[in-house]
Amino acid sequence: MSQSVAIERFRKFPSEDFKEGDPVRPAVSKILDYLIAAKPENVCHLSFGMIQKVAGLRDSEEDHHTLYRTISYITGERTRLLELVFEYVMEDFAYILDEEEEADYRSTGLFSDPRTGVNVPDSAQHIHIYFKASRAVLQK
Repeated sequence: MSQSVAIERFRKFPSEDFKEGDPVRPAVSKILDYLIAAKPENVCHLSFGMIQKVAGLRDSEEDHHTLYRTISYITGERTRLLELVFEYVMEDFAYILDEEEEADYRSTGLFSDPRTGVNVPDSAQHIHIYFKASRAVLQK
């Protein structure tokens, strides 16, 4: 499937999955437009704040709810526009968790420093989440 065909399918999904007037629909559209127009190097490390800005959402409780629904949708099975990345950062060391480490961390809340194998007691303070564009988006 060509990228343009895949993108057109992505554009249709929100109208099929959300009622008219649901704020997730325009948020997804804005994010998709941004991902398509951006250079690949500019969509490999996206924060919640960046996605919020691109989606045109404000810093309000209602828009935060919309942001989380939007992120769940665009990282979910249906679209997979963005991939969730877990990164361990300790001082000047950064490490991307692989799928198994990510699953273990999600289920237990524990993480071992890959350099030493020792559990990091305050790992939640050192595991950061960001998003990157999926291959479907990057195949321009």
